[in-house]
Amino acid sequence: MPMSYSISGGGKNNTALFTVQNDSDEPLAIQLEVRVRDMAVDGKEKHPETDDFLIFPDQLILGPKKRRVVKVKWLKGELKDTEKAYRLIAEQLPIDVKNNKKKGSDIKILLRYVAALYVTPKDKLTEIKVSKAITSKDLRFIHLTLENVGPIHKVLLKPKLVIVQEKKEFPITKLEGILGENILAFSKRNFHLIPPESVNIQKPYVVKYINAQ
Repeated sequence: MPMSYSISGGGKNNTALFTVQNDSDEPLAIQLEVRVRDMAVDGKEKHPETDDFLIFPDQLILGPKKRRVVKVKWLKGELKDTEKAYRLIAEQLPIDVKNNKKKGSDIKILLRYVAALYVTPKDKLTEIKVSKAITSKDLRFIHLTLENVGPIHKVLLKPKLVIVQEKKEFPITKLEGILGENILAFSKRNFHLIPPESVNIQKPYVVKYINAQ
């Protein structure tokens, strides 16, 4: 924890502090690494390797009910333009730290936690817009593409979408699959939404995203 951390602008504020806690009754061997967060339009991620950070310690043995603060240091200097997104991955190593030599058929479950890590330029704002809205062939959904046209990520905690049809606005209340989703800087995400019953999506319409002021 925390599960999300932003390093503001790099520069002097170039270190993030994460706490790794072992809630189990056994010691755990843990490895930490930072990887680039590359997100596709469907929300799936790839995590290429990077040397942009120094982690100390990057491996540790954590005793039962113990915690340890880990320092993650940004190495690339001040960031002025576009935010960079990463994942901090904490993964249990398949090591018997108790040196237990008893034979058995137990299956050891390895733990893996993934946190969000950003290096964010100072004083930057972002804006979301609808770049595409198409009615599905079965006339049940609207296939929607939301675009982040700003230099920092946006988590859709309170998204406000409306459909404009025949000069009337119809708020979209069914936001499953959109609520809480993340759109990284200068990127797009595809969603589908259920239109209000009062909207006839066989007729022309426009979908708008209302950005909070």
